[in-house]
Amino acid sequence: MATSNDNDVESGDELFEDAVEVQQSTANGHCDAKRMPVANPDAFEFLFPMLLEQSSITSFRKKLPFPRERSTVGLWAFLKNLVGKDVTRISMPITFNEPISFLQRLCEDVEYIELCHKAAEAETIYDRLAYLAALASSCYVCTLTRHSKPFNPLLGETYELVRKDLGYCLIAEQVSHHPPITALHCESDKWVFWEEYKLDIKFRGQWVRIQPTGLVHFKTKLDGYHYSWNKPHTTVHNLIIGQLWADHEGVVTVTSHQTGDRAVVNWNPHSKSKDNYKQINGEVTTKDGIVIYNLEGRWDKGMDRVDPDGSNRNNLWTAHEPLPDNDRQYGFTLFSMSLNEHDDSVECPTDSRRRPDQRLLEEGQIEEAGEEKVRLEEKQRAARKARDKKKEEWKPRWFTEKFDPDTNTSYHVFDGHYWDAKLNKDYTVCPDIF
Repeated sequence: MATSNDNDVESGDELFEDAVEVQQSTANGHCDAKRMPVANPDAFEFLFPMLLEQSSITSFRKKLPFPRERSTVGLWAFLKNLVGKDVTRISMPITFNEPISFLQRLCEDVEYIELCHKAAEAETIYDRLAYLAALASSCYVCTLTRHSKPFNPLLGETYELVRKDLGYCLIAEQVSHHPPITALHCESDKWVFWEEYKLDIKFRGQWVRIQPTGLVHFKTKLDGYHYSWNKPHTTVHNLIIGQLWADHEGVVTVTSHQTGDRAVVNWNPHSKSKDNYKQINGEVTTKDGIVIYNLEGRWDKGMDRVDPDGSNRNNLWTAHEPLPDNDRQYGFTLFSMSLNEHDDSVECPTDSRRRPDQRLLEEGQIEEAGEEKVRLEEKQRAARKARDKKKEEWKPRWFTEKFDPDTNTSYHVFDGHYWDAKLNKDYTVCPDIF
């Protein structure tokens, strides 16, 4: 975290550099028995209570200001020109959108935030891996009925979410436009969750496949254990004819980098599993492959942890019930519906809540929203041309690219300065993007 000393450690990356040496898991799977705290706790522990107290929302809305309108644009007439093209560079009609930015949509990875709390407090490595496997699976519930496109974030756009009731602070930033890269950092007093979202998109007429390429990370503050996992691929079917639906495929592996233990979850696409395509299954194993728990569930319903002999079954998470009139509310849950709600404590000028096109769409002003969307995209292109002319390289405001030896990858890590800016009400470094 940033403080007056530039040499202070940074959250999400160097937070645990000076921690006591992490012990290997014991035969019974318990985490480091000593549970030694880190030697140099981050400044976030000091800022955290102040940040939570600044949160101004105490209750959240249960419906949007204006119900969803059906698209009047011919889908086939628009999509037939996209075959073989990079759809991340295409400006979609605004009626294809939901009134939420992708930065906000990515925050739904922690909708079931209690899984982070439970993972941090778990007594054994294997219990923790089970909770993290559930967390990795829980963010796909909405894909069953929700197929509208979130707004592409503008370069430099940010999103802040401080939840006093849930005990965490979150910040996300669009750190690159081509290729599109979103960085997210979420933190409580006991754990840190962060991810860099990158993707490849393949469009083949009747379907589109989304292939995330970034990793998700979780680290506990008490013992310093670091975990990471990948995301499954998602295919959206019936783009041209029929009802849209999505399925997922791949193997999601949650790895404990200090012990080598892991959780593996198998996602089988409809082409292989037919009507059972929503089912997921896997196991938590030691580094030597000994099965500690089986994992069973459905990505739209929940997940259970089961002893290998079937003698004991425990629920890890259960999906929230859909809201009444769900379709007219873009398929949002209560959590997703709150993400674009006005919050007087959020003053950053680049925050997604301030996007005029997104706000107008939420309020049902479709034509005006479309005009604003075009204006913002033209403004972004003009800013890029100006930088190119001056040979200026874009640099993110709140994240820095660093190398992670645990995963042997480079990614954007939060530098902590955003929370300083929030408490000091100083956003002079923010670009003019809206």
